Order: sequence, then structure tokens, then C-alpha cells
Amino acid sequence: MTRIEYSIEINVPPEKASQYTCNVDNLPNYLPISDVKVLQRGKEFVRLRHSFTAAGRTMDFICEQKVIEKNRKMQYKVVEGMKLEGTWVFEPTEKGTKLTNTLEYQAPGWIFGIVLDKFKIKKEMARICSEGLEKLKKILEAGK
Repeated sequence: MTRIEYSIEINVPPEKASQYTCNVDNLPNYLPISDVKVLQRGKEFVRLRHSFTAAGRTMDFICEQKVIEKNRKMQYKVVEGMKLEGTWVFEPTEKGTKLTNTLEYQAPGWIFGIVLDKFKIKKEMARICSEGLEKLKKILEAGK
């Protein structure tokens, strides 16, 4: 599995960062996701379908998003589509929140997938993660 991790400091409290990030309706605002449809909603989890665009290719996924610790940690995983799972961690700081997104995935295909991951997929996923955090920072700090 390939692992990617990025962090950013956002000048809002963890509660505000967590509430915005964990709301699946906000996903298209900071990630290349569209056509979000909630399939099931529980007290601490959401199962949803969405389209994800990366490297010029759009894929459909069914994901589960689960709050592990309110305002502190959220977990997500693809349950139909490529093998992918990750976490969002919201840590309080003097200025607001250190937000860390950790993502682990397995590129589709066998040898070809490994080669493609090394030269293209990992770079694209890293770009999406870092740009997503930058967008979240701008959105959240603009709404203070």
C-alpha cells in the first residue's frame, strides 16, 4: 500500500474544522469529487456514492466516512472501487487546528499498477491531498 500524509495549520478551532470537513456535502468544495449521494446515514457514519476525478480519469466510488472521536478524528474508506482508506486528524494548537490527512491506497493492476503508481498515481494523489488541505484552510479561515 502507498501512504501519503500532509498536515496544515488552520486558524480556526478543531470543532469548526471538523464539522466542515466531516460534512459530506462540503466534499466537492475542497476535493475533486462530484455527484455526491448519501446512501445511508447513521449517528457516527455516512455511506455515500461519488465520482472522483484524478489524472484526467473519473471513477465512481462507494465510501464510508466514520467519526472515530468527535472533533478529533474521522476515518474514511472506499468500500466499492479501488482499495483506499485514510484519516483526518484535528489537533488543537495555539492558533487553531493542525489538520492532518493520511491516505493509504493500492493502485489497481499488478505490475503495471505498481509502475503507474510510482510515476503518476502517487504524484497525483499527493497533489490532491495537499491542494485539498490548502482549499480547506482558505474556506475555513475566510468563514471565521
